[in-house]
Amino acid sequence: MAGEGRVGPCAPVARAGLLLGGTFAVALAFGCASDLVARPGGFEHRRHGYTLGLPPDDGTPWRRVSVEDAVLSFRRPGPVLMSLQSRCGVPLAAPRILARHLTIGFERPALRHAGPIELDGRTGWTQTFEAADAASPVRVKTVTVVCGDCIVDWILTARRGFEAAEPLFDAWWASFRSPRPPLQDDG
Repeated sequence: MAGEGRVGPCAPVARAGLLLGGTFAVALAFGCASDLVARPGGFEHRRHGYTLGLPPDDGTPWRRVSVEDAVLSFRRPGPVLMSLQSRCGVPLAAPRILARHLTIGFERPALRHAGPIELDGRTGWTQTFEAADAASPVRVKTVTVVCGDCIVDWILTARRGFEAAEPLFDAWWASFRSPRPPLQDDG
């Protein structure tokens, strides 16, 4: 499947640069999303078995969009974009190391916060940074966990409206559940 064990759809380098363009790029193909199916209240990945809820509704609708290299993405005015990306069958490292790759492609990223998180019995890493762009600054928050032989990343990007979207993003990634047991040393 695309994106598993090689660079291409679902690769980490493309995820950051794609989100920063003057307007968010919307692609025609879902790449890794072909195994993702809708279920009541959210989504399930048929091959990997994980589930993820819908983004919470605060009155400003999230619209599902197709974004290159993403398994699942939602957009709302701001512009604000949140995406789920994954790579499987690749060499793994600690989430705090893997998260560093999410800053690639951003011009002058300035780290504002970074630290460990807990998700479904797994230790992960979150970071928030701001990056310069010719149009205007963008604020980015990422969450990275290792699940089995997969790296799973959530990415929130916003030019405006970050503070309103952040708690909704946090609730979205926190809805992740996987049948795969956490590794002994996943942090």
